[in-house]
This record gives sequence, C-alpha cells and structure tokens, in this order.
Amino acid sequence: MPINTATARRFVGVVVVAVVTSSALAGPITLEPEPAQPPELASLTDRLDRDQPLFMAAYEVPGVALAVVRDGELQWSGGYGVASVEDGADVDADTVFQVASISKSLTAWGVMHLVETGQVSLDEPIETYLTRWAFPPSAYDSSGVTVARVLNHTAGLNRVDGYPLPVDQPLPSIEESLDGNNGGGQSLRVDMEPGQQFNYANAGYTLLQLMIEEVTGQRFSDYMQEAILDPLGMTNSTFDPDRVSHQATGHYPGGESLPHYRLTEQAAGGLYSTANDLALLVAATMPGPDGEPVGRGVLTSESVHTMLAPQEAPDGSMVSFGHLHGHLDHGFTTTGNNGHNTGWITNMVIIPELGEGIVILTNSDTETTGLTLRSWTQWLGLSDTFTTDVSHAALDELSTIMIVLAALISLGGTVMLVVTTVQASRGRRRWLWHVGSTVSRGLVMRGLVTALAIGGLVVFLAWPERQEYLALLPTEANTVLVAAVLAVAAVVVRAGTRRAGS
Repeated sequence: MPINTATARRFVGVVVVAVVTSSALAGPITLEPEPAQPPELASLTDRLDRDQPLFMAAYEVPGVALAVVRDGELQWSGGYGVASVEDGADVDADTVFQVASISKSLTAWGVMHLVETGQVSLDEPIETYLTRWAFPPSAYDSSGVTVARVLNHTAGLNRVDGYPLPVDQPLPSIEESLDGNNGGGQSLRVDMEPGQQFNYANAGYTLLQLMIEEVTGQRFSDYMQEAILDPLGMTNSTFDPDRVSHQATGHYPGGESLPHYRLTEQAAGGLYSTANDLALLVAATMPGPDGEPVGRGVLTSESVHTMLAPQEAPDGSMVSFGHLHGHLDHGFTTTGNNGHNTGWITNMVIIPELGEGIVILTNSDTETTGLTLRSWTQWLGLSDTFTTDVSHAALDELSTIMIVLAALISLGGTVMLVVTTVQASRGRRRWLWHVGSTVSRGLVMRGLVTALAIGGLVVFLAWPERQEYLALLPTEANTVLVAAVLAVAAVVVRAGTRRAGS
C-alpha cells in the first residue's frame, strides 16, 4: 500500500521540526565569509570570555594571558585564571611567563641589530665570530654553517634541547651546554649538509647566544636588554632570570605546579615576558597607526623585512630568521613562533597581509593555544588551520566518538520514524488522536515515555559539559544535538501511535 500524502507531510514535518528546533537551541550555523571589513573587536572578546574558561576547565590549564594587535597597535589584552594554583593570584596581561621558543624571535632581532651595525654578516660562517668554542669533527664542512642558516634552521645542525635546572643549582656555561652538559648529553655538531634542509635546532640559537657575547663583549641578557627589549618598550621582559620577580608558575598536565627553574640556553628559550610586552614586538613588525615605522627605530624596516620574509629551502620548507610560517584560507600567510618549555606553552602569530596579530601565553604543559588560535582565525573569517597538531591529536578521538554516536542515534531515530510512518499509512498502527480511547495503562505508559524522552533532551541541553563540547568541537556537538532531537521526535511519534486493533 503506498504512503498517502497526509502521512508523508506528517513525516516531513516531524523531521523539519527536529532540525529547526535543534538549530534554534544550538545557535545558528553560518558559513565563514571571506575577510572584508575587519570584524568588531567586541565580538572576539565576547567569544574569548566564553571559550577560554571552557578550554581551561577541559584541559586543566591554570592561567592564560592574551594580547590582540591590529594595524601596528595593541587593541586588547587580558588574562584568565591564576598565575599559580597555590597562591591563586589572578593572571593579567602584565603577568610574567616563560615564553619558551618565542625567545628565538627576539634573538633574531638581536642578530639583525648586529648586522645593521656592521658587526656581523649573515653570509659569513658563524665560526668566524667564535673563539670560545669550535665544532667537533664532522663529515660535513662547518664553513657552510652561516649565520643566516643558523637563524633559519637550515645549517645542518643536530637537535639538542636545553634542560631546566632549579634556581639553586649552578648553570653550565654556554660552551659546556654546547659540549653536551645540557641535561640531554648531546653536543652540538654539523649533522647534515648545511643549507639543504630545515631541521629545527635549539642549540643553533645557543650558538648565536655565544656569538653575540663574543662580538659585543657583553652578557647576552645585558645586550638584549639594552639593544632590543628596552628600546622596544618591553620593560617587563628579560633574559636574565635574576631580574625576574612575580612570575607565574609553570604547571604539569593536570595542574600540579613545578618549581621555578633557569636555562643556560637563553637565546633559544629563556625569555621571560608578558602578553603586553610581546604585543609591542608584534606591533613593531607593522606600520604604526600614527606613522611609526616598521621596526620602531630599533631595526630598519628593511631589516625586519629580511628577518620575516619567507625563503624556500631546497627541501621545499619555508623558512625565515627566528620565525615560523604557515598558511590560512584565501591565500593569507602567517609568521610568528610558538614555544614549549616544561610547564609552559606559548604562541605568537602575525598575519602580515591583514595587519593582525595575537599573543597567547599559558602556564601549563597541556596544549590549548591552538584552540584559542582557532577562535581568533574564525573571528577573522578564516579557517582554523592554526589549531595545532597537539590539539588535533587530543580532540580527534573525541570527535570520532561524537560523530559515530550521532550517526547511530540518527540512524535509529530515522528507522523508527520511517517504520512508524509506513505502518501508520498501511493501517497497522493508528495515531492516538484518531483512536478516541479512554485513559488506559498503555496510554499512561506512552505518556511517560514521551515525557522521559523530552525530559532527557532538556537535561542534555542543560548539561554544563555540553558547553565545553560546543567550544571545543562545535560541529560535532551540534551534530549530536540534531541527532538527539531527531531521536526524541522518533520516540514521540512512536509513542503517539498504537497497533491497530489494540
């Protein structure tokens, strides 16, 4: 027997009501437009105020400091959470964090200043400037290890990480660190043909730190303070751990605090800074709103361009001095850096074509900066390309579970709706409002099932953790909601009919 028109309209109406209801409850789903007029800042701060506490709760991140730069000027900065789980002091944009590998970006500024003053040549072998340390014997020619190649990680150096030491323990010298007294036991060496491929080398920046000391005759931290940090206005920043006071505390995953520590390898990862100070660095890569030049007089605009301009290495990698590069929708490129020291994860991203930049500092060993970057790029009308690999890895399993769950719920609800509608159209089931029967045990049970289904949906909508899922995985969370509404509609339709003759 074919499905009659009235029954088909009823079925379609139920599905439409389910979808429309779920959309209204979850909020509108819109396509991200191509960037045109810059979005209002208030919409970003509202989004951050909503999302940041959810990210932090979901991943047990104690504190986050943020700064947003637009057209060469700090537009907004703020903090969330606490600087330490032990003392509970609030984080703000002037809270001092270890910023890890963002330090390399400042070191590149320091090297470029020496290039401008004629004390260093980018194309000269770095060993030209060294007397306190020399490369160990290698199958590769160390004369190919130029200053420029060390800056852009194409010098063929092996990866040697510095390891933290407690504040009460003496630090090894730079030379000792390069020789393997760095906690990891590996010495720096030329491990590949220089100039052929990108290989991220922390110890290359320790070598630049030594070069700066040899060329200037100053401690690295003193030179950087005088030549770069103070002139840029970054007066709450330092490479000298003895100058740091009131810094935030780093934390292991789960929120356990770790003691303060120091690094010999300052140029690679030893900068202490704030969101507001790093915003000044980001702003200095752009023309200022009142005609301030790129470089803000600390470097020339030509030097900043040389430092940031992407260059293609022979292996196809895009490299530059002290910065990393990425791509977003609509052909936009990004530059910046990210960092990870034990207990700290940070990110700094600039979109030169748009004049937009953001700084994200966290005092946690759990990666959440990519989620904040996703909020920022989506606010700009771009993709969420900058959700980091670590964030993706943490969310992939949950995303799969949610999609599979939504598919199973949708399948079950659809099957129930179709079967019930077909049976009703063929006279095997009758709608209760056509039966006209008096109150019975069966009718009460159907009413109870309907109430439980609708009540379960209400509870699901009010579930606090659902907001976390909406922030972390909005598409998946909305898909689950649509599936839940469809399933509830199917239960209501099923409970609203009874077998013919019963």
